[in-house]
Amino acid sequence: MTEFYGLPNTGEFWHWTNALHFVLVGLAGGMAFLAAILTLRQHPERKRYWWLAAILIALDLFVLWAESPARWRFSHIWLFLSFEPGAPIWWGAWGLSAAMAAVALLLLKQWVRLLERIPEGVLGVVLLLGSLVALAYPGFALAVNATRPLWNSMMLAIFPITALLMVLAIAILLGSTWAKRWEVWTAALSLGLLLAYPFTLQEAAREHLFREGLVGYALAGLLIAVAALLFRNPRWAAALGLAGAVGLRWLLVMVGQFQSPGL
Repeated sequence: MTEFYGLPNTGEFWHWTNALHFVLVGLAGGMAFLAAILTLRQHPERKRYWWLAAILIALDLFVLWAESPARWRFSHIWLFLSFEPGAPIWWGAWGLSAAMAAVALLLLKQWVRLLERIPEGVLGVVLLLGSLVALAYPGFALAVNATRPLWNSMMLAIFPITALLMVLAIAILLGSTWAKRWEVWTAALSLGLLLAYPFTLQEAAREHLFREGLVGYALAGLLIAVAALLFRNPRWAAALGLAGAVGLRWLLVMVGQFQSPGL
C-alpha cells in the first residue's frame, strides 16, 4: 500500500511508468465506458469498442504489474483477497477487472454457445459500472494523498473528464462521427477545469506548479482549447485534444509529487 501511495516526506516516489499508468487507466476506463454505452444502445459499432476496451485494460494492468517492485512475488493478489474500500487502488483493481470480465464475455458470446444465454444488456450494465469505477479511480488515488498539496479535490473532476476527452478523440480518429459533438463538450469542460485548477491551490503549491510545469501546463491548455474550437477539422481537433489530455495527466502526476515545507 505504501509503495503505491508513498509516505510523507519521501519526496518523489513515482516515475514515468506510474505516469504512463495514469494515462492508460484513463484510456482503459474511458474506452470501457464508450463500449458500455454503445452496448446498451445496441449500436452497430459496439464490437469494435469491445476489442479496444479489452486491449487497453490488458495493457494497463500489465504496466501496473510490471512497474511494481513486487511484480515477481505476485503480491498484487491481495487486492482481490481483501476488502479495502478506503483504498482507491482496490476500487481501481476491481473496476478494471469487472470491465475486463464483461467485455471478455461479450466477445466470447460470438463463439461460445453456452454464453449466448447471458443477455447482452446485463453485461453492458456490468461493463458500465466497472468503467465508471475505473474512470473515478485515478482522481481518488491522487486526492486521498493529503501530503501532496497539488493533488487536491480537483483531481476528482480533471481525471475522469480528460479520460473521456482522450477516448472520444480516438473515436473520432477511427471515424465514429457520433463522437464529434461530445468531444467538443469534453474539451471545453477540460479547459475550464484546467483554468480553474491553479486558483484552488495553496500559494506554495501554485508557485511550484508554475515553476516546474508552466510550459507543459500552458501547452496542454492550448492544445485542449484548439480542440474545443476547431469545429471544421474534427480529426485535427481530436489529435490535439488527445495530446493535450495525455500531457496534462502526465504533468499532474509527475509535478504533483511536490510537498510544501512542513509536510
